[in-house]
Amino acid sequence: MIRIVTDSAAQLDVDWAQQHNVVVLPHHIKIDGKEYREGLDLDAVALAAKMGAAKQVSITGPTIEDFDAAYKKLADEKADVISLHVSSALSDTTQHATKARAEYRGRCNIQVVDSRCISLGLHELTHAAQGFIGQRMTLDDVVQRVRGLIPHIYGIFVSDDMKALEHTGRLRPAQAELGRMLGIIPCLSLEEGDIVAVEKVRNTEKAIERLAEFAGEFDEFERLAILQLTPKPHEQIDQLIEAIQPLFPNMPQIPIESCGPIIGHIIGAGGYGVMIYEGEKGLR
Repeated sequence: MIRIVTDSAAQLDVDWAQQHNVVVLPHHIKIDGKEYREGLDLDAVALAAKMGAAKQVSITGPTIEDFDAAYKKLADEKADVISLHVSSALSDTTQHATKARAEYRGRCNIQVVDSRCISLGLHELTHAAQGFIGQRMTLDDVVQRVRGLIPHIYGIFVSDDMKALEHTGRLRPAQAELGRMLGIIPCLSLEEGDIVAVEKVRNTEKAIERLAEFAGEFDEFERLAILQLTPKPHEQIDQLIEAIQPLFPNMPQIPIESCGPIIGHIIGAGGYGVMIYEGEKGLR
């Protein structure tokens, strides 16, 4: 028996996770001094509202104690475990999982996998892992197949929230101040598991053009979605959909999904982006 342990950055459907016995450990989000567990204490709409109005936000991964409790239960059930988590460049989750696993050497075969991604990417990797388990693969084979999919996850984001970008280290103070003065909109990309500033544009129209250009680079993929912190689309999202939809006439609609608090904390409440998961089509 192989079981999956993941974290709330995967943005999994609760019913799906329960149906497949996937253990989802929550991130801990402190907003103006009050702590919440992602996916348990607040839904995506309420969380986005609180983060958008907050003066201080900090996010930490599931604790070592959270992992210890999950691993102990699965060890007692004699299960092998793939513990698949948000990128270590964005969260301390994988570090906590690795420390907790040390207590179970010889008792439970636990493989900790750093997904090098987040949100839609981690979501799809978790679904893929469950599919491989359903094919009765060994734990080593499941881990190998999942690792092979990681390089085929891509993301690009835009944000004009210089305060958020400066606070999370994506821009230096001088860069943030210059951006505010000139109205520059930074573009950020998923690179080696981190969200890093890679270029800049001068207005919203150019930002939307850049995101549509990114999406148009892909001929085949298993999932594409527009991501933002709040599930309710704003004006720029409507413009982005208008720019992307003609590129993929066979898609009935472009989905809009929550990016989750970790990306939202980086790009701000008004930030948005596009993520693409090539899946096994990228292995051809």
